[in-house]
Amino acid sequence: MTSISSKDLRLTEIIDGIYSGDNQLPEFQRDFIWKDPAIKSLVESVLLGHPVGSLLILELNKDNPLFPWTNFNDIFPNENRTFDYQENDKLPPKYLVLDGQQRLTSLSKLTTVSGNKSWFLDLMQIKDSWYAADKPNDESSIKKWIESSVDIISALKKKKNISKQNTETLMPLKVLKNKTSFEGYIEQFRDKLMTQNAEYNYKVNNYSKMDLDEDIEELREWVEANNIWIEFLSSPLKRLFDNYYDYHMPCVIVSEKMGVSGVCKVFTKINSSGIALGAFDLLVAVMYAQKIPLKQKFEDAMETYPLLKILDKKNKRYLLQTIALFENVSPKTASLPETIKAEYIERSWDRACKALELACKTLDENCGAALFKGTDNYLVYSPLVASLAVILDKYPIDIKDSNISRLRKQKMIAWYFAAGLKERYSDGTDARQNQDIKEMSLWFASANYQEDIPKWLSEVFADFNNVTKNSSLGKAVISLLNSKKPLDFYDNKQVGALSIESCDLHHIFPKAALRKRIMLERNIQDKEKADSILKSEYQIDSMLNLTWILSDTNRNVIKDELPSKYFAEIIKQFGGTEDARQKLIAILNGHAINEEALDCLLRDDYHGFIDERKKTLKAEFKTTGFIHNLVDIDSDDD
Repeated sequence: MTSISSKDLRLTEIIDGIYSGDNQLPEFQRDFIWKDPAIKSLVESVLLGHPVGSLLILELNKDNPLFPWTNFNDIFPNENRTFDYQENDKLPPKYLVLDGQQRLTSLSKLTTVSGNKSWFLDLMQIKDSWYAADKPNDESSIKKWIESSVDIISALKKKKNISKQNTETLMPLKVLKNKTSFEGYIEQFRDKLMTQNAEYNYKVNNYSKMDLDEDIEELREWVEANNIWIEFLSSPLKRLFDNYYDYHMPCVIVSEKMGVSGVCKVFTKINSSGIALGAFDLLVAVMYAQKIPLKQKFEDAMETYPLLKILDKKNKRYLLQTIALFENVSPKTASLPETIKAEYIERSWDRACKALELACKTLDENCGAALFKGTDNYLVYSPLVASLAVILDKYPIDIKDSNISRLRKQKMIAWYFAAGLKERYSDGTDARQNQDIKEMSLWFASANYQEDIPKWLSEVFADFNNVTKNSSLGKAVISLLNSKKPLDFYDNKQVGALSIESCDLHHIFPKAALRKRIMLERNIQDKEKADSILKSEYQIDSMLNLTWILSDTNRNVIKDELPSKYFAEIIKQFGGTEDARQKLIAILNGHAINEEALDCLLRDDYHGFIDERKKTLKAEFKTTGFIHNLVDIDSDDD
């Protein structure tokens, strides 16, 4: 055959090939992840005869297969997952499904029992739809009914396996495994109805001679109801499932003569549906041909380096990019399967793992990234870590010369926070990483802060007007607060993501309290209108109105009160004196809230408080964050 060919294959034959072992998956494929709604939608498309996309299939050479293979694990959960032709007596499959696993697994699962649950089709619902459409019975009208009125999605049910007795109207889809079993199910159901009707008709015809509990009209209604079922089972239902048994899927068949790189290129170009494979998955395939078990190496690294696991377990990207940067090749994600060579893995794998783990630890200790808490939610940008790992490997912070150590630490902190404020990695990430290596190498090698400082760091423009907590600027604010290790307003305990306590990111002006005040002041009855004002005029969810407090303080002290009330209560609890006020000010300084901001809080001046906190945060980024030239885009005070 040519390197690439195409043909339509019958769906049932493809599924039969999965069960026979002729159709398997490449070992680098991801697991099945589709949820029930997606499966229902797919089944509906098939039964209605709608297209569901093409398949990409690799034809294997059984004497020397190009890739290791694995079964459709969600269909065969108890079988050995991976087979290697050279080390296992099981014969290789004929084909590997490169693109289509999610769809084929979904369709195959219909005919299997998963645990104690199976898929069923509510025939009663389908029959009622047919009846409501005036019982179409010729080819044209049945086709029109199927296309316009049948609701397959709502008729599909996933239930615990049930007794066969009196449950024929819930048809188990396992009978679809072959057409004979499906037709046998329908015939058995129809025969049962015909037997019942023979009994009912006998009772009707001999009603006057028999002592029966049933009313004669009731018996006649049963006969009529069964006749409707018999008519439905005889043609309309069978016609619906003709779509299933006649369904063909377009398949692109690739010859393994193209080699690993050729197959990967075809895959990345054609893959357009299902769950697309990433650079890591494709690189696993490339490395297999080089006898490098990349997938196992990655899993081992995730178990060995806990912070690296938080950073890269899901992304499967930054470890590879770090290797690329160590090897002076492009870290562009899409190109990694081609740019990463086997010798790079052998030479730089351990070095990259250790460097990334150290970079994560350093960011936790100095920038408040809090990866050790098991999340990267507070990390301003993950791509930064790959570049930082390479720089810290060359210019370590933990050295004997305290002056150089302190200077490098300041540069690293400035890099981290400025990246968040400038949204440096929001686009062109790969190019930024390459640029980082060149510019940061010069800067970290220089003898002072200003010498060879990257141009983008020499003047940092930031917009503090609407700082949401999920934005890079918002994460920079959260990281800054974490690094200051603030204390709770009320209880003398550390709060923030670095704390061992249960903490909340608390609205300093609580939404409910401010909404209530706005509704009262503006005579508004509609909560949604008040919430719209909170969002547009107050930007209530801005990080400027958020800080860390203990969960208990949030629930039991602050509740939904305005700050004038709960801060006055806290000052009272501290003794009610000027010393008590100064104690509170000292605590608030750890939250980047100055004395003028406290005055605003005590008179519930929201906008005055926001302006003061913005000034304080800017000052903190200049001092704690070592961003010497920070410019607020809309500020008049610079």
